[in-house]
Amino acid sequence: MSGTKQWSDCPDKDRVPLTPKTWPFSLAVLGVLVSWAGVCPCPLECRCADKSRSVECRNTNLTQIPQGIPLCAQKLLITGNNISTLRESAFVGNGSGFARLGTLSLPGNQIQGIGPSAFEGLANLRTLNLSGNALASIAADAFFGLCQLHSLSMNYALEPSLEDQLWTALHPSNLPNLSELQLVGNYLTRLSEGASMSSSLEVLDLRSNLLHHIGRGTISSWQNHMKLKVYLFSNPLMCDCELEPVYWWLKNTSQISDRQQLTCFGPKTLNGSILDQLSAEDLKCPEDTAASYVFLGIVLALIGATFIMVLYLNRRGIKRWARTFRVACHDLMEGYEYRYELDPEPRLASVTAAA
Repeated sequence: MSGTKQWSDCPDKDRVPLTPKTWPFSLAVLGVLVSWAGVCPCPLECRCADKSRSVECRNTNLTQIPQGIPLCAQKLLITGNNISTLRESAFVGNGSGFARLGTLSLPGNQIQGIGPSAFEGLANLRTLNLSGNALASIAADAFFGLCQLHSLSMNYALEPSLEDQLWTALHPSNLPNLSELQLVGNYLTRLSEGASMSSSLEVLDLRSNLLHHIGRGTISSWQNHMKLKVYLFSNPLMCDCELEPVYWWLKNTSQISDRQQLTCFGPKTLNGSILDQLSAEDLKCPEDTAASYVFLGIVLALIGATFIMVLYLNRRGIKRWARTFRVACHDLMEGYEYRYELDPEPRLASVTAAA
């Protein structure tokens, strides 16, 4: 080892100088250091892979987006935590840079609310997964700024009665390039008739919701998107006259990808029937008995009111008629009384005459 120059454990003043023979080794060490410096740091709560381009934060009881996500992160998975709210600009100002982030997955974090512009700073995000949460409120501009988003998954993520907030937040002005929207397993009971959709939308998955009917306005909107594929399996469809728009659309389009699986939930006579195998005559609405009774009551009330009005307008004539009738009855009774006085027992008189 006497003829070889190498790094010493001594202080700098005692360090052995480099010789040309040690340059390759030094360059190798320098390359390692440079490459090491190129690897982004990873938050303590997370695990990083692929030189920190993929970051996972699983089951670490996070209550907000962790600080210091690597600048080079392209995929971010945060799951199994307690992030109750995605506050406004939740991804801005936490020491991270998300310019390269293309995929963001936030399933199973018990998220209950999404604030305005919650995803600000994610201009290049293409895939967003919010499934498995318990969303009770969504700001109208919750998805504002996600101009490059192509896929949005919100399966089993929405609490009941969230339709109006949902369709407002999904307006094309917020998500102009959205091509896939998954809303499986929620409590959607209706679709907004006036809700516009992104012209780039190609997949709309509405399976396992609570849809009974789908309005003409919604179907017309879907028909304007020729590339759109809709999934409706496992909804409790009521196969009555109100479902006729869906029935005729089903017969004349290929947009419903699971058409052979659509079955009727009601009425009882059609429960379990495949919608595509029914005829138009099968879609009948029973007469509304309550409405009929209400109508009958209204008619009778009008007749009664008319009768009372006639009586009121002819009250003087009715009084004269009543007096005349009373006088006539009085005269008739006096005639009977007079005859009775003349012949009090007509039956006895007839018996006497017979004897």
